[in-house]
Amino acid sequence: MSMRIQSRHPTADHELDAYMSPPCAVRSLIMLEGERIPRVLWEPCCGDGTGMAIPLREAGYIVETSDIEDYGFLRTWSGNILDDRFPPGVEGVITNPPFTLALDFIKAALARVPYSAWLLRTNFLESTGRLPFFRSNPPARVLISSRRLPMMHRYGWEGPRAPSNTCYAWFVWDAAAEEKGRLLWFDWEEWQW
Repeated sequence: MSMRIQSRHPTADHELDAYMSPPCAVRSLIMLEGERIPRVLWEPCCGDGTGMAIPLREAGYIVETSDIEDYGFLRTWSGNILDDRFPPGVEGVITNPPFTLALDFIKAALARVPYSAWLLRTNFLESTGRLPFFRSNPPARVLISSRRLPMMHRYGWEGPRAPSNTCYAWFVWDAAAEEKGRLLWFDWEEWQW
């Protein structure tokens, strides 16, 4: 019997850390968060648009989109979340950021908008380096996918397709939440349309 473990590829192989999100993840977020999600959003890592921007727009949200790379999806904003230029009128950020820059992205959003939701590996919770941040800025909710999300292959990946061995969760910062640090679980198969 063989056991599959998480592998790490050289950074040069995936410099932009582009893993397109499955639409089922954002559909679940919409069902779980409902009215808490602001109407005007920014998806700063929109990629090809299919994972988050399109499902959010289909659900009635106004979504500004950008990405540092052109993956063929119309980008409506030229700014980068780290250059401190946010689209006018944006009330929240929803995205799947590059894992290596996630904390910087989250800090930028917390300084500018009252709501943000980040699709991240659950091991984002583990880190002595992030511990001071979590202590002073706990997320309102961490929504853990009980069922593994469909595999998010690196953009342009041509190799074999294997099932995911990575756990994901939505990390939600919500200034309106009275309680912080709530853990909740969901099954994305319950809310597909």
